[in-house]
Amino acid sequence: MNVKENIYIALLTAVAVVMGIFESWIPSFFAFAPGAKIGLANLVMIIAIFTLDWRKVWTMQVLRLLITALFTGVSVVIYSAAGAILSLLAMYLMKQLGPKWVSLIGISVVGGFFHNLGQLLVASFITGTSSVMLYLPWLSFFGMLAGFAIGVGGNQIIQRVAPIQLLFIKESKKWT
Repeated sequence: MNVKENIYIALLTAVAVVMGIFESWIPSFFAFAPGAKIGLANLVMIIAIFTLDWRKVWTMQVLRLLITALFTGVSVVIYSAAGAILSLLAMYLMKQLGPKWVSLIGISVVGGFFHNLGQLLVASFITGTSSVMLYLPWLSFFGMLAGFAIGVGGNQIIQRVAPIQLLFIKESKKWT
């Protein structure tokens, strides 16, 4: 890893942490789906997925979760970590299909679904009841909707921000 890449990773991580903390201060917009949020930090993660190799993306995700834990508390991060890890794994697997079969936006939608699934699995484990999973259809709908919005935003940023395009140049012809 060179210095520029380390700075890029640190910058993305810092932005993701700030966006995540900022979003935690905003009340949920969805009265019929309590706790549903758009996941602003995931915008940064989708950019990372398409500009960094996977080992660095995983490192960034772990750093983001650890730093966020300092500001939001461990209980919040337990749910967040489950969603983040499961969604990142799902997005990694989807990306392996290639641009012929799935778009950046599609990968983000899958990430939104699996993020919510991970959170509900943890809630089910902690509460000792599977009835928490009854919330999955509602939460999935909003998770995929948020994933779509994050995917559109990530696609626009990657296409329009020159420094990101320089990092993305190898894959830009395939994915955008």
